[in-house]
Amino acid sequence: MKSPDPNVQKALDVLNDALTRDPMALTQLVNARVSCTEKLTKHKSVQTGMYSGDHKVGVLGLINGILGYKLGGIGAEGDVDPKTGRLVRVRRFVHTKAGLDVRS
Repeated sequence: MKSPDPNVQKALDVLNDALTRDPMALTQLVNARVSCTEKLTKHKSVQTGMYSGDHKVGVLGLINGILGYKLGGIGAEGDVDPKTGRLVRVRRFVHTKAGLDVRS
């Protein structure tokens, strides 16, 4: 399904093309989170989360912030390890339903 947002569609095209070229690298990037300040968590669009009591940001949170989505936006679908919740392999990048419904 094409995104109605041309900027999101361009990002999806690049991400999905990169995924076909190196799925393991893209999976590792999507799973990567780094600690960030509480100040970053208050950014108007960069998406961050709390993991084990620590504020963290990942590459999709930053990309979605660039695109202007505080909720939703671009997400990754794939095989998830039920024990860790981490993606074992990203199968594709999609414009999420939340991203289609919400833009902050």
